[in-house]
Order: sequence, then structure tokens, then C-alpha cells
Amino acid sequence: MDNNKKFMKLDRSLDVSEEELKTLQELERNDDGFKDEENTKYKKAGSPIAPLGGGDALYFDYTDEYPAFEDVIAIQFQPAGKIYWYYYPEQKNPGNELKQDDIIVAYSERGMELAKVLNKSMDDYKRQNKINFIKNGFVRKADAADFEREKQLEIKAQAAKEVILRVNKELGIKMKIIKVKYTLDDTKAIFYFSANGRVDFRELIKRLAYELKRRIEMRQIGVRDTTKIMGGLGPCGQTLCCRKHMHNFIPVSIKMAKDQNFSLNPNKISGICGRLFCCLGYENATYEELRKDYPQEETAILDRSSNRKGYVKKVNAIGQNITVFFPENAEKKEKAEEKTFPKSALEFNGGWFINLPQSDSNDHDLDNITPIVAKEKELLRESANPENPEKAERPQNQNSRRPAPKDPGNPSNPNNKRNPNWHGNKKNFKKFPPRKDGRENRETNKE
Repeated sequence: MDNNKKFMKLDRSLDVSEEELKTLQELERNDDGFKDEENTKYKKAGSPIAPLGGGDALYFDYTDEYPAFEDVIAIQFQPAGKIYWYYYPEQKNPGNELKQDDIIVAYSERGMELAKVLNKSMDDYKRQNKINFIKNGFVRKADAADFEREKQLEIKAQAAKEVILRVNKELGIKMKIIKVKYTLDDTKAIFYFSANGRVDFRELIKRLAYELKRRIEMRQIGVRDTTKIMGGLGPCGQTLCCRKHMHNFIPVSIKMAKDQNFSLNPNKISGICGRLFCCLGYENATYEELRKDYPQEETAILDRSSNRKGYVKKVNAIGQNITVFFPENAEKKEKAEEKTFPKSALEFNGGWFINLPQSDSNDHDLDNITPIVAKEKELLRESANPENPEKAERPQNQNSRRPAPKDPGNPSNPNNKRNPNWHGNKKNFKKFPPRKDGRENRETNKE
């Protein structure tokens, strides 16, 4: 038997083939987040956010007081990127006010960059630790000169991308260049790339630093980060969630797809990044709450009405029912079958049971009901029609005789429903009219 056709269990999910299992396990591997925005290596209390090119920007220390909500701003450096909280109490002074969608110049882990001011959320603010706040990172509001410099740096970044593609070809390095970015102070060039496994780019950095005359930083990112940078449209027709509003990746598992009764076909539950849909996690909390009152798949359950033991095959929390599989039992002459039961029939008492509600037929004494035979049917017809028992005994067959056709040649006939020349024989009606004495023309009928 082909190995791809062998079925195996994926914890408590439906049966999937070995090939689909490997694909699903590959889809379930999640990246940690947007790697080009945060590096936990230098994230320590009181340490600079970037040892090289980070200016005087520092993380809050444990000795610092927790900043007030009015003294901080929420910003992002990338579209739908990670949210950073910067301490900027001067915004309360006249002329320094900041509002949503303002563009500022601030220090990030990469260096000086343009950032966008976001609307602050009190709930998100309360979830931050003290060391998540950054002080001395705000530089100024962005002006026309900053926007013009950003455009010039984008042109330089395209030229630098052509340089690294040429050098990679010369050195035989296999990597895919996703994006090239220059810091706003034009002191560092950052190359984002994706590759299978680790890449030895020590010689590559030497060549790039010689040709570009700048500090070089190489950042390897995953498929989700690549999709976030490049953007696109999802299967729903909308802009990708990671590009539009998802600031952090949420962990997504195959269990979420199973709980929501999705097909475990990898082509139907994976996005353009090749990983599971991020939107599977949006309604996961609701499904977990709804499934608390249901047994899990493959749980043994007993039907008390038939005293048969089965196993839960599917749970439909939205439809409020479960599907139970009953295996075959040759001794009791029971065939394998699947049945669907409502949630009201479920009962848990040390184990799961099915108690169907008593039907109305149990209130009647079925033994007192005698079968109706043919003679009794005839008596019932006579009792239903006492005035005309003969008609009730032998009902007329409506299809025994054809209805007479109408006479279109004599519209003045009050009984236009019947043609006087009709004798029940279609052949005679067409060729031979009736005799005047009312007798049939037998000689012509023989023909």
C-alpha cells in the first residue's frame, strides 16, 4: 500500500494522510515576529536601544518612575509594524503638540528614521512593562527636507540592491533580497533577505562596505516577515492583515482550524505566505468558550436509548450538535453508522452519555392497536358515506373513459362541453358521421 494513502492521527483531529500531515506541520511553524523591528539582544533595562547609531535613546530603568499616559506617544516605523512607546513629556507645551498620523524623526534600533504617530490605547498602555518605554528617542517633527531626503535615499537603496545582486552572483551566494533601506542620517544600509538555512556573508559584507562606503547590516527574515514587507491581497480580496493592521503576529495552530470545522486541506487554510491563516486566531476564543460544554473529538460516548457505545467524530458548536460514529457489532447485528444528536441530549456523569427526550408515541398503548385489514377498510368507507353506500363501496374510476371533445363548429350549443358526433371512438369520429336514425354504421366500422 502506498505510504501516502496510510492514514494517521494528528492529536485529536480528523484523519489525514501522511503527506498532508507533513504539510500541515510545516504550515504550523510560526515566526517569532517582525524580526527587522525588534532585537531582544539589546533590550535591557537602562540600555541603549541601538549601541551603534541609536543616539541617546535608552530603555527605561527600574529606578525610573512609570511614565504617565499623557507623557508618552505611540509610534511605528513600518506599515503595521511593532508599536513603540516613547517618553515625550514636552508634547504638552504649546507648539510641540502631536496628534495622530503626524510624521516625526526618531531613533530606532536601526538608527534615525521617520516614524508615524498612532492613536494611544489605554488598554495597551497598561499592558506595557516599565522597560518597554524609551526616553530620549524623539528628535523632531518631520519637515519638507526630511521627506525629500527620504525620497533620495529610496533611489540609493534601489542602486544598492543592484549592487548586492551582482556581488551575490559573483560569489555564488543563494539568497533572495527582499528590501534595502538606508537610515535617515545616511550612515547605514540595511539589507533584508530570505534564504534556506544560514548564509555565510562575511565576504559579501566586505565587498558591499567597499563599494557603498557605509556600514552594512544583514537581516535574515522569514516568509511571514517577507509578506508583511511586500504586501498584497489575501484570498478574501482585502489587503493582507499583516500589512494593514496586525502589529504583531499571533500564534496560529492546526487545532484552531479543527475547532472551527475547517477543512484540513493545506491549500484552503494557508495564506500567500505559505503559513496558516492569521485570521484563524480572530474567533478562536469564541470557539473555545462555546466548546466547553461539548466532549472532544474521539471521546467515548454511550447512547442510553440503544445502549450502543460510540465515539465523537465532529463537534459543531455553532449548530449546537455533535456527530457520533457507532462501530459495527456482528454479535448484536448492528451496522456501523453515524448519527447526529443535539446539544440538549448530552449528559456528563463521570462520562459522556446521550439521553434523547421521550417521544409522544410512548404515551399510547401500541398493543391495543389492531391492524386494519381489507374488510375493515370497506366498512370504514360505508360508515363515512351512509347515504350512498354503493358509491362508497365502488368508487368510479375517473380515468376509465376519455372525456368528449368540445364542438368548436357549433358555438351556440348550450352544452358546448360535449360534441354530439362523439361516440367514444376516435376513428369513427374522424371518418364516418352517425346515421340519421341513430344506429351505427356497422359496415363502415368494419373498415
